[in-house]
Amino acid sequence: MQKRLLNNTKTEIPKHLSSMTMISTLTISYTMNTTMLKQTVLIFTILISINIYTKASINSKRKPNIIFFLTDDQRWDAFGFMGNKYIQTPNCDQLANNGIIFNNTYHVVPICQPSRASFMLSQYVGTHQCGFDKPAIYSISEAEFAQSYPVKIREAGYFTGIVGKFGFPITKEKVRNSAEYTNAQDRDAKTQLWLKEECLPKEEYDVWYGFSGQGFYNVKGKHGTEYRGDQSIAFIREAAKQEKPFSLQVCFKAPHSPFQPAEEFLRLYDDVEIPRYPNDTNSANSLLPVVVRNKYRGNHGYSDKKYQAFIKKYYALITGVDHVVGRVMTELKAQGLDDNTIIVFTSDNGYFCGSKGLSGKDLLYEESAKAPLIIYDPRLPIKKRGTTIDAIISIIDVAPTLLNYAETDIPAEMQGKSLLPLIENPDQEIHEAVYGENNFANFAPLLTELDEREKASYSTVRSRFVRTPQYKYIQYHECTPMVEELWDITADPSELKNLADKVEYKHQLNKMRQLMDTFIHKNVK
Repeated sequence: MQKRLLNNTKTEIPKHLSSMTMISTLTISYTMNTTMLKQTVLIFTILISINIYTKASINSKRKPNIIFFLTDDQRWDAFGFMGNKYIQTPNCDQLANNGIIFNNTYHVVPICQPSRASFMLSQYVGTHQCGFDKPAIYSISEAEFAQSYPVKIREAGYFTGIVGKFGFPITKEKVRNSAEYTNAQDRDAKTQLWLKEECLPKEEYDVWYGFSGQGFYNVKGKHGTEYRGDQSIAFIREAAKQEKPFSLQVCFKAPHSPFQPAEEFLRLYDDVEIPRYPNDTNSANSLLPVVVRNKYRGNHGYSDKKYQAFIKKYYALITGVDHVVGRVMTELKAQGLDDNTIIVFTSDNGYFCGSKGLSGKDLLYEESAKAPLIIYDPRLPIKKRGTTIDAIISIIDVAPTLLNYAETDIPAEMQGKSLLPLIENPDQEIHEAVYGENNFANFAPLLTELDEREKASYSTVRSRFVRTPQYKYIQYHECTPMVEELWDITADPSELKNLADKVEYKHQLNKMRQLMDTFIHKNVK
């Protein structure tokens, strides 16, 4: 350590002082002969010290960078850290083991377009009304998107970017997302605005690597997931040059169909026989409501041969995503950004993968409606890392949390709650209940569009749910009579024992109905 003399007294220069300060101190550090010169030097030294210590304080409290990973159709339990012995996700496992796992996170709508709008706006689909099927068949207006987390975090001084599938349309005014149609056969997919380049908010980001529609797995001769990894790394390198924190959304197509993983990841599952999920049985399927068995688009399971082919490709797509997560983590370290970058990982909806004899998503059972959520914050104390939080939360809580991390205000339009108080005290609950709905019914008419004669025998899979810490209530509200399900999730996580018709649960059923009514009155337009 260098030492200099000041007023004939040995004074050690702190390590963090800049070279300019050290030169200035050296210049004025000698024996003073006049009182005036001594006072001038003292004042000058104090001013420099204040400036240096202030800068050091600011740097020690610099805002964190934020990376938000979003997969498409990934079940909440399709990770190694969730106890799945067959899927290979070493990088996500590392994030989870050193971060926070939220074990009871729920989607507000388990299908991509409305779900992605809900993520960014922190709103229920019944509020923002963006989606594929009635009644949520509208775009998001520019005024609405102006209150989204990507816009607000940019206004807070962040360098922002997006990679991959954006997922929903932004238009000047709120308009219909598509032309009028009454069933799937009549639908002209090309009229859907979420497929159009001109409905993307490119100007709202500093770097745009996003795309409209569903995208493809073959991108310029490379697997789409790896290509998104390349774009993510390009953004990080550009962000490292900026004198501001960054926020990056990485929105994968994987593991959405068609199931086309890179061969290098599919080979990892060549010699593996992957067992079916425990509730992938005919008996579980037979317990489903008649309306689901008759009208749900995914009411078909897999033969043993088809299941192995499907699940290996599905897992391999997730392993490909995990590989990109690892690449990004490596790049953060190479750029010296790893100690101040928060990483969030989740999906836009779940997937049945044969559970209950079903494929697909949409419905409000656990495999479809429950979300994975990891928050990795390298600044967390060691004792908090690897923590699992069991409190019920909603996926719309993510955006307010990210804005909290960015130290900026949460818009009044956002309906979620920040998770930071829960991270601080995992034993509390921040919600009495969480809610969600499914409006995807193969474009069938709404119940309200029918005459009284038609209503008498009508049914669709449009449905709503409310989840408390112990119970979950689902109602198929367009069925005549309405179909209700009540599950004790703590005792029956596979949802095999419907308690709605049990006399001893009548009080609980009424309580859940009241919670549902309150939610609908407040959040459904």
